[in-house]
Amino acid sequence: MTEQAAFDWQDPVTWDGPGAIAGSKEILSADRLDRARYAKFLTNYLAAEGKQRNYVLNLNAEWGAGKTWFIKRWYMELKAHYPTVYIDAWQQDFSDDPLLTVISSIIDQLKMIAGKENPIPEGMRQRLLGLFKVGGKLALKAAIKKAGLEEDDFSLEGDDANQLVDALCSNQKERYESIQYLKQEIRQWVEGAVGLSEGELDYPAFILIDELDRCRPSYAVEMLETIKHIFDIPKVVFVLATDTEQLQHAIKVIYGEGFDAQTYLGRFFKRRFHLNKCPSHFLIEEFVADRFELLCSKTFHCFSDANDFSKTLAKIVDAYHLSAREVESFLDTLFAILHSVSEHSIDIIYLSALLIMHSKVSTAYMILRNGGILLDAETANISLNKDTVLSFKSKAKLPLTISYWSGIQSGCNEKVVWKVDDFYAYIIQVHKTLNDYYLSSNKYALNEMNQITVIKSGVRCDDSGVYYQVCLKSKGLGNSDYIELVELSTLLI
Repeated sequence: MTEQAAFDWQDPVTWDGPGAIAGSKEILSADRLDRARYAKFLTNYLAAEGKQRNYVLNLNAEWGAGKTWFIKRWYMELKAHYPTVYIDAWQQDFSDDPLLTVISSIIDQLKMIAGKENPIPEGMRQRLLGLFKVGGKLALKAAIKKAGLEEDDFSLEGDDANQLVDALCSNQKERYESIQYLKQEIRQWVEGAVGLSEGELDYPAFILIDELDRCRPSYAVEMLETIKHIFDIPKVVFVLATDTEQLQHAIKVIYGEGFDAQTYLGRFFKRRFHLNKCPSHFLIEEFVADRFELLCSKTFHCFSDANDFSKTLAKIVDAYHLSAREVESFLDTLFAILHSVSEHSIDIIYLSALLIMHSKVSTAYMILRNGGILLDAETANISLNKDTVLSFKSKAKLPLTISYWSGIQSGCNEKVVWKVDDFYAYIIQVHKTLNDYYLSSNKYALNEMNQITVIKSGVRCDDSGVYYQVCLKSKGLGNSDYIELVELSTLLI
């Protein structure tokens, strides 16, 4: 790549590539995960390989890892130095012919890069139109017409059959010739883009195809199997961004569950590059960023900003091994609850734990839902540092720092910090408080809030958590209220 490429992705940029909607801005955020170094590595590698031959790379990342963001930022970097095409396969899966979609998108974008805004030449239009005559009824109708037969009145025997077979073979030959012709046209448009750029652009051309795994299974498989015909264009690099595991599921939908989808995909790609999973707190912060004010208005926990909340919640999410899709579903449900409550009273940590347990560890959720002897057994195990149902797969203690507004009766809120040694013990303690049998042994009554405030003035935390529990109790919600919110919201599926 030319030396001008700095790969400086520290600031957000506005997407202005293919598919950008006039009057509507799509902001690509700053690079917080140092993805630019991946783009630089891939660019240097693929540019060297692509100058010698054609190359096909699978950019593999699970849903939520940011592959579309990466592909778009990479496109904006590449286009200043190489002829570059971006295709969103999902936006175009309404088409019945993925090969036509890809070829027309490539030619159209390369034409613009070369500065040729004139219409596609007549000869090329005819070749493109010829590609519509593929498979099924269209191919049969075209062959019948070419054979000089009537669609509703011909025989599959004798001369009629011979004429139809000849016509079908002729159509197939024309299709093959059209593909070869259009491959040559793509090469010429690449050469034109490089030649007319006055040294600004160099080989190879990059064709970036995104969102293939989101397409309907039949379209995704057909696109793979048809665009392989144009993969072998010299000095052209194809990059297909997919969640490869999901794409394998799509392939098995078409070919059957026992089909070796992994080996099948290996036929199309020379190499596969894995984009690392995005940390949970980035996913949470992105979701919460424009909802943070709502969050603060519905919980008495105190978070300095969306990043502070995200890092706290990420510890819980990671302890229960939620995938990116599960994180999004959980957050969507959580904010559905926040929209439905009117009081500044929710313990957002406890509510989050209930929601996650409801979907991931139903046994733990039922223990908290019903309490009693099973909860006492869990409490005993936690005190003995044993693994419990509540702790799920995380055997290690999960420390948290809980910040909250005290909710003092005088109306003068005080920020208090409670350092919790073990999240799971905290959940049980909150549960007992909400069930109204923990404070009975506490010397503080709810109407003594002002007195407690004086006692606790200037003190950051209380090892027993008594101050927190008195504040929690004063909010007026019991465990049954939290359970009702969870079970109502989880009707959303």
